[in-house]
Amino acid sequence: MVEETPTGWSDRSSELPAVSPTSSDRSPFAHVRMWIHPFTRFHEVPVFKRVWLYVALTGIYTLIVHWLLGPCSQWEALKEANSLGYVSVILGVLLVFRTNAANERWWEGRRVWGQLVNDSRNLAMKVDSLAELRKSEKEEFGTLIISFAYALKHHLRNSTPSSDLPGIEPLSELAGKNIPVHVADKIYAKVSSWRDSGIIDNLELLRLDPHLRAFMDIAGACERIRSTPLAVSYRAFMRQGIAISLLLAPFYISNTGLEIWWKLPIVMLAAYFMVGMEMIAEEIEEPFGKEGDDLPLDTFCLNIRNTVNQVLPT
Repeated sequence: MVEETPTGWSDRSSELPAVSPTSSDRSPFAHVRMWIHPFTRFHEVPVFKRVWLYVALTGIYTLIVHWLLGPCSQWEALKEANSLGYVSVILGVLLVFRTNAANERWWEGRRVWGQLVNDSRNLAMKVDSLAELRKSEKEEFGTLIISFAYALKHHLRNSTPSSDLPGIEPLSELAGKNIPVHVADKIYAKVSSWRDSGIIDNLELLRLDPHLRAFMDIAGACERIRSTPLAVSYRAFMRQGIAISLLLAPFYISNTGLEIWWKLPIVMLAAYFMVGMEMIAEEIEEPFGKEGDDLPLDTFCLNIRNTVNQVLPT
């Protein structure tokens, strides 16, 4: 197995600096910084890059309503009926369900990729323990383990590796194929050839089989998450509720007696959190992308590559 990173195993890891106190930094000032950072570095929050536009539009809309209508007594009935309060209660329940459903998909993706890291390590260690195998055989097998992780990453992102993945055919010959399945098939074929040639017996095959099967179980779970988004109707109702609430908010507070420069921040703050929560849910329900809140698949692949290189001889 080569020590330098082949082009097909390219990694991209860009994470925000950690802001929570570590076990070695438990001072009160560390906790204070943990609370201050979200306000001083809010521009680094991935979702802020999109939500600020909606907040700005909400502010402009509020100013237009105020300047065109002013304190209009006709909207007093809207306030007395507390219609916005009823809508907000329903919308709050929907937001909680929406966020929980999206977060569950994100965590399931994290669990299955964590399982892939563990099964890759265990498989590498068990293959390394096979004394009958030549060093070149172990090296080639380790290459296939690493290539499976990178193939799965590109498959989930609908992207193409920058060059051929080590251990398999050129990408030009694999057009239209499910590359993770192809790599897993080569891994199975290699283990079967060891058994047929008497290098390993059935007992050793049984030791390897759970990790071999886990590769395709993980790929299937990731494909299920990617191909089964939240129901379109539910997302549509969620966005309709947010839009109606924000459209009604300027009329609802028009007769509160507050100056516009007090009303404006209230409406914009509501837009910031309501639209922001929806955008966060929208982003994490598709956890295999390249955005800041998506799973760090590049880091997972790098961990697998480093561990396999460490276990198997190079």
